[in-house]
Amino acid sequence: FAAAVFGLHPLHVESVAWVSERKDVLSAFFFLAALNAYAVWAESLRKRWLLLATGSMALGLLAKPMLVTLPFVLLLLDYWPLYRVRHENKARCIALLVTEKLPMFVLAAAASAATIVVQRGAHATSSLDALPLALRFENAAVAYVRYAGKSIWPADLLMYYPHPRGSLSALAVGAAVLCLIAVTITAWFLRHRSRYPIVGWLWYLGTLVPVIGLVQVGAQAIADRYTYIPMIGLLV
Repeated sequence: FAAAVFGLHPLHVESVAWVSERKDVLSAFFFLAALNAYAVWAESLRKRWLLLATGSMALGLLAKPMLVTLPFVLLLLDYWPLYRVRHENKARCIALLVTEKLPMFVLAAAASAATIVVQRGAHATSSLDALPLALRFENAAVAYVRYAGKSIWPADLLMYYPHPRGSLSALAVGAAVLCLIAVTITAWFLRHRSRYPIVGWLWYLGTLVPVIGLVQVGAQAIADRYTYIPMIGLLV
């Protein structure tokens, strides 16, 4: 189901029709390749598969730094559907799972730092004076809900969504925050019955972090192409 919607959804038109967004498709390819290699590693514990997953992440980062969230996604998959988080001695188990991904975390940190330096050097990022942190958080909360809404009902799609820059009402921001909290709490309480809601929801929240606008690059509020990988979590 996720694969079918992923291939057909109109929010993905930018990524596959806009030639400069070939990097989206290429990075997503290596993202999914890393997931497959990691799944084999989790079952076989043959190190070449973990190396292949790490190598796929490195290649994906060369295409687009969106893959900085991959090690966190793999930790989610350790919880479900791989069931690598054991109830007995849970803290030690999580520590081991994080340790095996240390090269990936190093790659993610290096790619994040390099991207910020390059974007600042090109004067593509907005300063805190031009766009205060409070306005960034307001837009981020509303953006999460807007992306989810467009994933469910893809209407009013645009090539460019201008940043509100303080024009969002307190009601809109408050409603968005309450919606995010409500879904998160619901998924959390459902985890004992079904693990996939919390994994899918955290996948969605987490993989959008690099492009949600806390580090503002460009003048857009949201962009359809940013949903290319995060939407998989919603579909799950």
